[in-house]
Amino acid sequence: MRTYCASTLPFSPFQLSEFVGGLFQNGVSAIELAQAHFSDAEAETLAGLREETGLRFKSMLSTVAVDAPDGLKALIEILDTAQRLSIPTVSIASGGKEDATADEIETIINLLKTVTEEAATRNITLMLYAHEGSLAYNLERTQQILTAIPSENFGFYYSPFHFHRGGDDPVVALQTLSERLFSVYFNCGVDSKTGSEPFWAPEMDFSAICKEIDRVGYTEEIMLIYLGLKAETPQPIIEGVSNARAKLEAYF
Repeated sequence: MRTYCASTLPFSPFQLSEFVGGLFQNGVSAIELAQAHFSDAEAETLAGLREETGLRFKSMLSTVAVDAPDGLKALIEILDTAQRLSIPTVSIASGGKEDATADEIETIINLLKTVTEEAATRNITLMLYAHEGSLAYNLERTQQILTAIPSENFGFYYSPFHFHRGGDDPVVALQTLSERLFSVYFNCGVDSKTGSEPFWAPEMDFSAICKEIDRVGYTEEIMLIYLGLKAETPQPIIEGVSNARAKLEAYF
């Protein structure tokens, strides 16, 4: 049975207690916490929500660039928060830019190595996600970083959308990096350019992508991040996540 995770990033204006129960009722079994929800969270609060809803708080999302001023310090503080909250994984950006020089690439890789070492001491796993505009914007760069950091505490967070945006075939990207695969997520919601939903870049071959996810043997939760809705209550976003989950199931 396929299971699903939801990002709390689209729910940033709302308290966890306002929406996690609704997500669970709509087929979500795990949660990835965005900074608005993990920064001041208490372990006791998450434990209570786990007991009340049955949800698993599996990861935290960091958008901090490691090469930003105080970026390394900020990431280590996030690792401390994950340890305090007993959350085993943190998804991280690469930092940097697409047109980074060789020296800049080396600097960022060394900084990411330091973060990985800090994560290992806390028994936390880092998941690198590709994103346009950053150093890891495509398959080649993502592979370069992963190759340079062979630690068991540093893996790959696969999103077909971002590889598509980087000019790569999402299926080939997954095939290439599958040995380092830790998690999978789909960008969904309302496309600001086309108004279409639920998935961004609907021109992608979702059936082929889903077939490859199955082929590489991925069995953990698939994370959905449902962006683009301007909602006054959490309910429309919860419904969006539910609709995306049902649509994705049809592709498998």
